[in-house]
Amino acid sequence: MTDEISQSVALSWHRLQTVKYVNVASLAILVFDYTLTFDLEVSLLWPSRFSTSKALFFLARYTPFFDVPVGLYFVLGMDIPLPECYKLNMAATVMSVFGIAIGEAILVLRTYALSEQRRRVLLVFGTIYGAAVVASVVLISIFLTSMVYGPPLYPLIPGCNETGGDFILVGVCFILVLVNETALMIYTIHLGWRKYRYFPNPFVVTLYRDGIIYFVFLFLGSAANFAILLGGEGELQELLNTFLRVMHSVLSTRVLLNLRDVERRRRNREHDGVELSVEQTVTGTRMDFANSWPSASRTQEGDE
Repeated sequence: MTDEISQSVALSWHRLQTVKYVNVASLAILVFDYTLTFDLEVSLLWPSRFSTSKALFFLARYTPFFDVPVGLYFVLGMDIPLPECYKLNMAATVMSVFGIAIGEAILVLRTYALSEQRRRVLLVFGTIYGAAVVASVVLISIFLTSMVYGPPLYPLIPGCNETGGDFILVGVCFILVLVNETALMIYTIHLGWRKYRYFPNPFVVTLYRDGIIYFVFLFLGSAANFAILLGGEGELQELLNTFLRVMHSVLSTRVLLNLRDVERRRRNREHDGVELSVEQTVTGTRMDFANSWPSASRTQEGDE
């Protein structure tokens, strides 16, 4: 009996260590990407006038620096009182949901830009996005109230010990994210095939490249996270949550940085006297999303 308990504790300890390593690696990815792209942020975002895309960028960029450390303390802190465990988890979870919602909003606006700012597109995908956000808020609220914490399994094991909770609700939230991203990607591919396949425009190529990378990576990550949550292994329930939170931030902010970088290089070519052909111009898409989103004067009603 004693051997079985020892093996159970050892298994739990190894699983918790894996979660901690992934969380620490996630923070390292966040900081590393920040150092790689900070010069682009300073040159492309700081001098520009305020816009919706700029506000979304800074929210997506900097909110992880609050909730990711909170999440790390949740799994690494020693002798955390049980009431504090609930507060820490609530703060980290709420901010994580907020940050992922910001990243999804950037994808919606990206799709709106590709459609040449058709209000019908914004209405449809804005409705899907809004419904997913509302449903996620409700599910996360239920999840947080279901959480139960207990004393550590072993005195040397740090972090809060989650002894119960409807973790599958978190997985459902990631499924809602997948539904939103899948709808956006299907429309993006359809639009690209119908309108842009004959136009070698670097701005549009960047939109599609970043969008596809974003979709494929997060689709696989969210599917893996849902499988882990469905498996019900208690110590591994938090394995990929922080990682996916960080990647939503990293990928969504890179979407905007890459677009503004493409636009800057286009302007430099024009300044140097390099003319762009008609095939290299997409009216109503480049400037509004890359620089001053949105421009009401360019908004088009309905689809052609």
